Amino acid sequence: NNDINDGGAVYVLSRRQAIFGAAAATTMATHPNFSWAAAEDQRQQLQETLYRYENRDRNSNKEALIREDYWYMMGKTPPRLLNGPILQDDPQWNAFGSCSTQQGDGATSNSCTYVSLKQRIPIYSKYGFSIALGAKEYALLGQALQDQAWNKAASYLATAPQQPPPPPVDALLKMVLFASGMLSSPNYNGPNKRLLVARFYANEVGFATREILEAIQAKDTTRAIEAWKFGRDSWNSYFQIVNEAVSPKVGEKFELIP
Repeated sequence: NNDINDGGAVYVLSRRQAIFGAAAATTMATHPNFSWAAAEDQRQQLQETLYRYENRDRNSNKEALIREDYWYMMGKTPPRLLNGPILQDDPQWNAFGSCSTQQGDGATSNSCTYVSLKQRIPIYSKYGFSIALGAKEYALLGQALQDQAWNKAASYLATAPQQPPPPPVDALLKMVLFASGMLSSPNYNGPNKRLLVARFYANEVGFATREILEAIQAKDTTRAIEAWKFGRDSWNSYFQIVNEAVSPKVGEKFELIP
């Protein structure tokens, strides 16, 4: 379901709580009524709760790439994974009057949401390659994490002194700028829904890269892989939105990360 729902209050365990919970389960193993199957179910539930990154405290987007995303502006959280196009905005008015225009065949189009090829083509040329390369190397990062190749994995996210950032990190701000150029109509004053949601998923990718790097430094395989999966969902959701604006005359659509 790609409708954007109001975010409810969700209780997420801290790592300390999870550790104490695991220790308590170990102690209970000596109890005569202890069940290993029940303990394993509880462990899995704790782990699932711990890595529900979509329900985390966003701290007013203080660490986000751009503060004004869909969650910040609307107080609602898009789904973790977007599986198709979202309902577009249909603004009826701008500063100059009605945006609806009559076409020769009698149909109407909304110029408030129209972004010209003249605007989209240079934006794609400027940022498209870097974003696509970032996504490809993010996919390679996932394999390095599976192999527990920590040094190799770190090279995909850690910026060496006096060196440019690795492609997955370099792509982050460019994802924000790309969405602004591809989805913002000069006829509509203010960011529309698609742009705000695209920003939201770019921010989620940014969070995932930070979380993965911390997990790599701690050599925490489970945390690293779960954060990578979260980031993959965010990359793919972002692509679902911006690919709508990438027509054949603009360039090639972005490939989703498997």
